[in-house]
Amino acid sequence: MAKWIKYILFFGIGILLLYLAFNNQNPKELIEQLKTVDYLWVWLSMLFGFLAFISRGLRWIILLENLGYQAKSLNSIYAVSIGYFTNLAIPRAGEVTRCTSLSQSENIPVNKLFGTIILERTIDFIFLVSLICFTFLVEFDAFSQFFTNLFADGKNSTSNIGFITIAIFSSLLLLFLLFKNKLKQTAIYQKIASFLQGVADGFKSIKGIQNKWAFWGHTLFIWLMYYLMTYICFFAIESTQLLSPIDGLFIMVVGGLGMVAPVQGGIGAYHLVVKIGLMILGISADAALLFATLVHTCQTLMTLFVGSISLLMLFLSKRKVKSESAQ
Repeated sequence: MAKWIKYILFFGIGILLLYLAFNNQNPKELIEQLKTVDYLWVWLSMLFGFLAFISRGLRWIILLENLGYQAKSLNSIYAVSIGYFTNLAIPRAGEVTRCTSLSQSENIPVNKLFGTIILERTIDFIFLVSLICFTFLVEFDAFSQFFTNLFADGKNSTSNIGFITIAIFSSLLLLFLLFKNKLKQTAIYQKIASFLQGVADGFKSIKGIQNKWAFWGHTLFIWLMYYLMTYICFFAIESTQLLSPIDGLFIMVVGGLGMVAPVQGGIGAYHLVVKIGLMILGISADAALLFATLVHTCQTLMTLFVGSISLLMLFLSKRKVKSESAQ
């Protein structure tokens, strides 16, 4: 019951954020704007998102081979797609369904599969933080304005936001030092410590990967696809066609922050942060919301389609294996 209440609460937060994003937006105007979109670029964006799924599945094969397990490439890709499909309904549940799906089709222990997920999380975490830092340096003004618009009244200056941020972190650090021993006994502290320990262990296990070139090649390819599936959609809308590749990186990063929010499929959170990010770059509110809606919808539809097909294919694959074993 507590889990269901949590999921309903997160879904309600997503709907609230969606309302804030679409507030004062005329639905008829949005529909008219959708008619002017060049959907060739949208289809390309969906293709790039799908290629990222494939690359993730193939990269997973490399990690499993390092543990001494062999898995079919298609089953690995199916499992990855099912994981993303599940996340649309239940946040953070995709890792569970991804591992159980591959375990059932390839007879690989679930705990071993979870170990590889920790390593993947470690790599993705490092890449995301690196991209945030790089984007912060090359788009410092845009990032400062973004957080100003997101957390503060427009009347506040960036310097005030910086001062408030420093004050909050200093206060939290002081409280941590004063109540360190008591905090260690709390559940939230143990969860954070466990996550950080998992990240550290996962990072150490990178040394054991045999096919390093293929692993890092897939990793770079995945993040390149994430970038292209956002940047390519700039050309679908007339208002965003003149934005630069660096602007595309900025929008990908802020959009990624929206997708990290614990709401189903990043609904609402993605729309709001991308709208704010594009308005900072000089795009009108209507065009910014159109872009956010376009990217989020096309990737969601792609995930639903590919995830549904993957569920069907894994089901048929398991039936085939059972029938062959029965004979």
